[in-house]
Amino acid sequence: MALLTRLLHQAESGSAQLVVVSGPAGCGKSTLVRRFMDNNKHLASWTSAGARWEKDLAGSALQELLGPADAAGEVALPERLLAFIRNAGKQSGILLLENLQWTDAQSLAALLFAWRRLRTEKLLIILTLRREEAAFLPPGARELLEAPHSTTIELDPPTAAALKEISVSRLGVELSAAAADQLAAYTEGNIHTALELIRENPEESWNHFNSRFPAPRAVTAEVAERLDALSIPARSLLEAAAILGPGPRLDMVVALAEVDEPLPLVEECVTSGLVEVAGSGGNLSLQFTGHIKHMAVYHLVPLSRRLALHAAAASLGDCAGDSLAHRADATLLSDPALSHQLELFAENQAGKGEWSSAAAALHRAAHLATNAADREPLLLKAVDATVAAGELPRALAYSEELASLAASPESDLLSGYIAILQGQALTADRWLTRAWTGAEEARQTEIMATVSQRRVLDSLGRLDGFKLVEWAERTLELADEGSPVAVESSAIQGLGLGMLGRGPEGEKILARMLATLPTGAQRQRAEMAMGWLHVAGDQVELARHELMISSSTDYTEGSHRIALWARAWLARAEYSAGDWDQALETVRAGVALQERSDIELVRPLLHYTAVQIHAMRGEQEDVDAHLAKAWARTGSYEVMQVPYRMARAAAARARSDYDEVLLALEPLLRLDRSRGIDEPGFWPWHDMYADALVRKERFAEALEFMDPLMAAARRRKHRSTIARFLVVRGQVLGSHGDLEGSRDAFEEALSLLQGLTLPVLRANIEYAYGQSLRRAGKRGESAGPLTRALAGYTQLGATIYIERCNRELQATGISVPRRDAADWSSLTSQEKAVASLVCAGASNKKAGEELFIGAKTVQYHLTRIYAKLGVTSRTELAARYRDNER
Repeated sequence: MALLTRLLHQAESGSAQLVVVSGPAGCGKSTLVRRFMDNNKHLASWTSAGARWEKDLAGSALQELLGPADAAGEVALPERLLAFIRNAGKQSGILLLENLQWTDAQSLAALLFAWRRLRTEKLLIILTLRREEAAFLPPGARELLEAPHSTTIELDPPTAAALKEISVSRLGVELSAAAADQLAAYTEGNIHTALELIRENPEESWNHFNSRFPAPRAVTAEVAERLDALSIPARSLLEAAAILGPGPRLDMVVALAEVDEPLPLVEECVTSGLVEVAGSGGNLSLQFTGHIKHMAVYHLVPLSRRLALHAAAASLGDCAGDSLAHRADATLLSDPALSHQLELFAENQAGKGEWSSAAAALHRAAHLATNAADREPLLLKAVDATVAAGELPRALAYSEELASLAASPESDLLSGYIAILQGQALTADRWLTRAWTGAEEARQTEIMATVSQRRVLDSLGRLDGFKLVEWAERTLELADEGSPVAVESSAIQGLGLGMLGRGPEGEKILARMLATLPTGAQRQRAEMAMGWLHVAGDQVELARHELMISSSTDYTEGSHRIALWARAWLARAEYSAGDWDQALETVRAGVALQERSDIELVRPLLHYTAVQIHAMRGEQEDVDAHLAKAWARTGSYEVMQVPYRMARAAAARARSDYDEVLLALEPLLRLDRSRGIDEPGFWPWHDMYADALVRKERFAEALEFMDPLMAAARRRKHRSTIARFLVVRGQVLGSHGDLEGSRDAFEEALSLLQGLTLPVLRANIEYAYGQSLRRAGKRGESAGPLTRALAGYTQLGATIYIERCNRELQATGISVPRRDAADWSSLTSQEKAVASLVCAGASNKKAGEELFIGAKTVQYHLTRIYAKLGVTSRTELAARYRDNER
């Protein structure tokens, strides 16, 4: 809305603007534009729209604006539109053309003709486009979308949280988090479809585990009509595909449908528009053209035939899980024997750490149980497995049912587990204490082992390495060797040893695990822990490899919780390695997973990396957004509080607000830091605090705080931590006139980084070194470190520090060579391509689309281009580009 308003102001000042609002069907494009127009009712406005059924009718999309063509047809459509717009543009106004994807070719050509000739008209032209159909637009439309000086606003599907708000405001129906999450995923963010489903179905329909939701009645009626038009064999083929699930292999569909000569039947089904064929050779599959259409077909299969097809499908393929699922779906009444088989299958999946498939099997087992005495334990296990899979909203949907169950160690344990993932340290402690007491009194060794394992997670959240190792050892005593709780406890035990300065021991444990664990969800835990240790140990490239593998959510039903930790630490490794754009992409993917899974424990760490990068690049709006999301409440775990405090301090440091740095970090001084928080490499906040003390000329306090930490770092031989503290020592010595001691400290710091992939830290040290030398009056000597720092920051796109380096260099009084307009040799080919597009008027978004890179990457390249060419704006860059072209 803000961008549309800004473009309107530009139009009103006498510069016509073209904006394309693009997004998937039902994402709110029309709502946004209509609300914007309502906010500007005082302006003249004109609207028209393309229509699917008039796409081949010349000029149909513009008829609402221009009226029918005159009988003589003397004035061509492009000239008529241009004349209309020029006349309309004499006063401020808005022209809206909706559904660009259904606009006829002649109207598109007229729009492009008119836009190319507009200059001072006071008109904002808004086009709306359904993103998924953009690929089918004629060439003229592509030219219009990429026209110079046009703007594209990309709308994403609404999140589950947004859908909750819309449901309340439009229908007065308050969805649970789980219901909103499932609805958003099922409808792919289509607001209209979601609201339709809410109206037609009670809210409870969306709360519980279900992979086969109803389809809207209108869609069901349309699909029924298409099914009725098919031959009986073709309809049988479609029904078989619907039973087998999304994207089934064609050979399995043919076998289940028991049809001869499938090719003409497949072609008939494709013609119906309900499915399409994917793949090649003998690996073809039938894909429904939408999940909702798939569900419409499924629910239109008569119950008796549906049960029979599921029973037949159970014997196809060799996947035990699929077979059991089909048998469950083929069952009309309760079936204790099948329920038990599903429970055994779930135990096997849990043993491999494949919690999502275990949860699905346990939910089915609970539904098939005959009585409450059998059903309730299965429900508890199902929800616990759902939590273990990291699907917290889905687990919380069962809160009311769980609350009605009798208190037990199992239910207390589940409540404690949920509290851990939600970051509620005090609540988790209360539930876990109750669970342990109850299990110990009842001598339930298996429950005690699981409580111990949850205590391991709780201790990790508290950054208490001693308790973590203690509980991990107790878990290994109580649990069966190779069980899920034993494997995860061993992996985290390795981390705990690292937090206590026993990193080599921790790595040995993890190396043994990785040597024996097969690829899959259990191995994911050990790889994540090893990657975390390697980040802390300055082995950044090793860490990136391990964390990249363990951050995948493609494991067969692995854990989102482990993937979240892996992504958070992968972003830290990428930040340290100077790969900032990739780090931001990792954060983006991690935040999307975190918001979907509702796991709060990892949230501050994810946003911390984004705050650091955006702060150093001077992108304050992004800093504020991520900082707000990094917030950790009172009573939350230390693993949340520490990165939040570090994020606040990093943002303040980039602003040179050292009072705020101290204010942000002082609460960490009150924590028990002896159990892991102060271990070198894990949480590098101490040098930020000491640096802020130095900047405030509190030198004695800085040294008193830093000296024992420096001693510990030297004992551990932790090179980057020693280097960080040497920088602070160098600053103190320089401030006291001990130039030789200051120089030695900085030189030792730089030598410690030899062989380490830590370009960000190196640039920071060079900058501090140069700054200290200049302030000590050694202006000539300071130019070297400052120039090297400038080069490092330029590679990173750290705009704030590029400007500071330039100011420091100017203050030396030494002339820093400034590249002239003809010197483009230092630009990479990618930078030259970006410069060319930007100088031609392309926005970051447009340039990114042209080069198949993100808008943030374009900005990163621009920052480097500015520094290399000695310019500070797009305008100056364009002027130098024109000079170079002459």
